[in-house]
Amino acid sequence: MRRYLDLTAPTLLAVMLTACPGTDKTTAGDTTDASTTGTTGPTTGPTTGPTTEPASTDTDTGEPSALCPDHTAADACCCFEAHVNLSSTVENVCGTTSLCPAVEFECSEIDETCTTADEAAVDCVLEALAAGTMIGSLTIHYDIDNSYGQRKIDIYLQGDRKAYVAHKEELDASGYFEPVGLYDLREAAHFDACRAEADLQAKAECLKTVVEGEASEVCIESFVYET
Repeated sequence: MRRYLDLTAPTLLAVMLTACPGTDKTTAGDTTDASTTGTTGPTTGPTTGPTTEPASTDTDTGEPSALCPDHTAADACCCFEAHVNLSSTVENVCGTTSLCPAVEFECSEIDETCTTADEAAVDCVLEALAAGTMIGSLTIHYDIDNSYGQRKIDIYLQGDRKAYVAHKEELDASGYFEPVGLYDLREAAHFDACRAEADLQAKAECLKTVVEGEASEVCIESFVYET
């Protein structure tokens, strides 16, 4: 697996979100999501603005969150809020629809091999990325050595070969989020070729990088945290 975590970097306690037109800027706080992190203990609170309890990202939620009142789908920067704590998260507070079952890889850090119990989910995600024309979410998760580390990529397709992406990696005692924002998907031929691979490991490698270039719109700057 790719290692670039700065194990000496301090935990970031507040991350500024890009505001949407007509909404106030909001500082992402350090609200602990017990259902996700399974950790306890307070951390330093946000420097400005309120935090908002995130809505579910699995199905259409109907009413938009107060953080992003004009958006009922994950289609703008105000739909994303960082929760910086142990096992930090970036939550989608707008509605979305899952396009495929979440891909769950079990991986070994030593020999860098990955397996999955649901290869059909892998092919579904590759097909959706190749098409690039649907609107909805995809999730790819790599569990490294029984929770020693992980990589999680949440993709919110916009229907025009662009996607909002939240990509985090953790290894041992440190975690890192790449810039959360709007990216161009890699070319369709790349995902078609990956889907045609007979080797599951090749597909797992393919899905580690689903976008190309830098974000055209950054919602949350990259940050590191301690786990």
